[in-house]
Formats: sequence, C-alpha cells, structure tokens
Amino acid sequence: MKYKCITGGPISENCYLLIDEKTNQAAVVDPGFLNDVLLNEIKKYTVQRILLTHGHFDHIWEADRLHEMLGVPVCAYETEAAFAADDKQNGSLLMMYESITCKVHEVFKDGETFRIGEVPVTVLHTPGHTAGGVSYITPDAVFTGDTLMGYSVGRCDLPTGNSAELRESLKKLATLPGNPDICGGHGPVTTLEVEKRRNPYL
Repeated sequence: MKYKCITGGPISENCYLLIDEKTNQAAVVDPGFLNDVLLNEIKKYTVQRILLTHGHFDHIWEADRLHEMLGVPVCAYETEAAFAADDKQNGSLLMMYESITCKVHEVFKDGETFRIGEVPVTVLHTPGHTAGGVSYITPDAVFTGDTLMGYSVGRCDLPTGNSAELRESLKKLATLPGNPDICGGHGPVTTLEVEKRRNPYL
C-alpha cells in the first residue's frame, strides 16, 4: 500500500488517498476540500470508499460532492453520522457562519475491519476530539484525524469533546505495534516513535 497527503481548505486540512498498489483501488480520507491537485490524483485510482475520521466541517466539507462524483459511500463511526449532519454540532455555523453538513451512508463499529483493494483497514474508536472519532489502522500507517496530529492533538472544547476520553484514546494509539506513520488531520505526517518522543500529550 501507499498513501498520498494533500493539504488544502480554509484551515489547512490534510486529505489522504489510501491506495492499494496491487489493484489500484483507493479510499479518500477526510475530503474537507477539493482542489485540482486532489482531483487529478483521484482520477488515477478506482475509489471504493470515502472515509471520515470525524464529523467536523473541515473534514467533511466536500464529502457529499465527492460522493455524487464517484458514487461511493461516505463512511464514519456509527455515532458520528448524526454529528456530521448537524451544522450546530460540527462547527460550521460557529466557525464559518454557514451550514456545512454531509450524509453518511455506511457506519462502522469499533474493531471492524474492511479492505481497500487487498489492504486491511481496522477501525479504532478514538473519542475525545469528538465522541465518534476514529482512527483507521493499516499495515503501514494510521489515519488519526484530529485525535493525534504531528506533535499535537485536537481540541476538546467543542461539542462532544472530552479531554478524559482523549487521554484514553492516546493511550490506545501509543500501544499500537510497530512504528506506523501517523497521518493526522493537520500538520506534518510523522511516525508513532517520533510522536512518543516529541509529542508532550503522548
């Protein structure tokens, strides 16, 4: 497998393409924007799913449009679908003064595993930044959204945020085996070992 990180949107959000090189199938993780760079990359692959790490507006902004373009489901944790559809909860009215929502078509449970091509992806419930936040674990990388970002973590003072839950989620991530890449929702891509050494929250 491989992945590509493309940054854009009003607050520099990271969108990822998770790619199975054997089958050329892919998933788009957190499409908070669509720009020419991202669209040109998407055209190279057969996208199977749109994956949301959580429902904040800057991670879902273009999910509906991408669903219409590609005809593939938008997927999130089972309790986060309502959050993504609520402009009062997901921060769009508060921060952008406009309603930004998306519809989730497929929901995941904690511990569920699916495949993108031949690449196994496991859903790990990592609440704290939002109640329904998840991390997507692959053999080489973990897509952590705003739970764990390069040398930082997501804030807990927005709707459904909880600092105690975030601490527990960080403990889960810190005990993952090996040294996977940490692909956060903002900031640089790092590795788990680098985060353990340099991230004060870990």
